[in-house]
Amino acid sequence: MADRIHSRTLLRQRHPLTSSQVSTDTIAVWGFRLPAHLLGASDRKYLASLPLELPSIEWLWSEMDRIWVAYGLNNKVPDQPLLQQYYSHPVWIANGVFTAQDPISASHRIAIAHYVGRLGTKEVADYGGGFGELARTISTHTEAARVAVIEPYVTAVAKALSAGNERISFLPSLDDERYDLIIAQDILEHVADPLGTTNALSRALKPGGFAIIANCFFPVIQCHLPATFHLRHTFRFVVPCLGLKYVGRVPGAEHAQIFVRSGAPDLAKLRNMERASQTLGPVLNALGDGWDALRRKLNR
Repeated sequence: MADRIHSRTLLRQRHPLTSSQVSTDTIAVWGFRLPAHLLGASDRKYLASLPLELPSIEWLWSEMDRIWVAYGLNNKVPDQPLLQQYYSHPVWIANGVFTAQDPISASHRIAIAHYVGRLGTKEVADYGGGFGELARTISTHTEAARVAVIEPYVTAVAKALSAGNERISFLPSLDDERYDLIIAQDILEHVADPLGTTNALSRALKPGGFAIIANCFFPVIQCHLPATFHLRHTFRFVVPCLGLKYVGRVPGAEHAQIFVRSGAPDLAKLRNMERASQTLGPVLNALGDGWDALRRKLNR
């Protein structure tokens, strides 16, 4: 999502699927067939209400916001039980299908998979990997990498799409010092304590292991929590307190930053750096927004 902020595609209208697109065996969403028997009646009804053609990313964001508002959620004071309902809504199945079909997202998955192959890592975790599309791409483009999709809201559909692939598994949580590589794409902006979550990611890495982290600390959709936005420009300078050394960006997916676990966490220092980021981050964000606006004006 971080890489799609500046997309300018127009919103599309909402249209129901025709009866030819729904069968007793599968339901077609934007040309992507899902096993109908693994979907509940409410899921099928919702998916059947989606646009006929692949919509714009802006349409999907607006749909996520519509559902967020329907649940009565507040991104400044998120309610955990309501969040669980929100992240279990079938809009996230639609999000998975969109990501699978979207050419920009696909190119970034392939770039990450190629980087994983070059690293030669064997034990990989895709944290918050949802639909499993990145895991399947890594499995296709590497010879030996085993990918655990760490997903508390995993769906039966996601598991079915990876069924038969012995190198892909789904787990609800991480284990300490288990993985050679952890990937977290568009996750930290959704959680109340992104640095605490990053600490869990660091702990789950073997010493010398790598983390690929792509964040979107922007107010793109309602489920991006404003309390995380101070990290937009400061994240890579704060996480060394967790033993994570910044080493670069993924070629072909430059929004994804690469870190290596090179030391032990210093949690007291981390929270001091967090407080500094909460003060400095909004200033850097405002400067960055001003520069972006000026650059757009100059490029007209």
